[in-house]
Amino acid sequence: MNKWMKNVHIHPLLWGVIGVCLLTGTFLPLLLAFTVIVVHESGHVLVAHALGWRVKKVVLLPFGGVAEVDEHGNRPLREELLVVLAGPLQHLWLFAAAWLAHEGGFLSSGLYESFWDINMAILLFNLLPVYPLDGGKLLMLLFSAARPFLSAFRLVILCSACLLFCLQMTVFFFFPFHLQAWSLFFYLGWTLWRAWKEKRYAFMRFLLERHYGNKGAAGFLKPLTAPSEEPVMNVLERFQRNAKHIVYVTEGGEKQGRLDENELLYAYFSEKKTDSRLKDLLPVD
Repeated sequence: MNKWMKNVHIHPLLWGVIGVCLLTGTFLPLLLAFTVIVVHESGHVLVAHALGWRVKKVVLLPFGGVAEVDEHGNRPLREELLVVLAGPLQHLWLFAAAWLAHEGGFLSSGLYESFWDINMAILLFNLLPVYPLDGGKLLMLLFSAARPFLSAFRLVILCSACLLFCLQMTVFFFFPFHLQAWSLFFYLGWTLWRAWKEKRYAFMRFLLERHYGNKGAAGFLKPLTAPSEEPVMNVLERFQRNAKHIVYVTEGGEKQGRLDENELLYAYFSEKKTDSRLKDLLPVD
């Protein structure tokens, strides 16, 4: 428990909200929201630990939290789906528990309604398809099922940015002075900008995990075809999650040989052949 608590961090944005609530005397709604957020993130962490994931830290925010892991996109899609859904599913039993407490006379109608609204708001907000919210991670899983990792990551950031812009315009026209909404949009916008700047770094971590074998069993075999003059990195950018790749090397439309994905990864990372082309990796007759 102590080790888990050491990995929990409160984001400065949440500290700011706590300060405002204390000054305005609205501490009870904050306490309810904080309880929901902790339960939500506990769902992610407990399922991740059960699946053997390496959880680095948990950052608590006013609308939820972010659990940072060291898996880098190489766990089976079904495992990540379970980890992502584990957070939103906690809200269901919270709804049920609050209803039972209210029906049993342990919770006043006013407090019950406040808890219901807060629980629903945090649930719906986290399901927005904006990365790194749970909805954004579900969108990433959807894209990853059919696209290479790097392409899926780029696409989810672009889609998230477009939706976030639409939400910002809605708030601007209808709730222009909603300070909390603007704070959340600022955080999400900053997160998306940082994710876009670090997309190549995320991609390289994805490849390194595959190179060192820190991944689950491949879900399917996906052959790739590429000309012999194709740079190795161009082919690596076509690598997909949950797939095992065999690369068929061609020249003039004729098959010249085949390379296993591990041969490409070994050549790039261990032999430092970062500028090589596929023909340089084929065995010499």
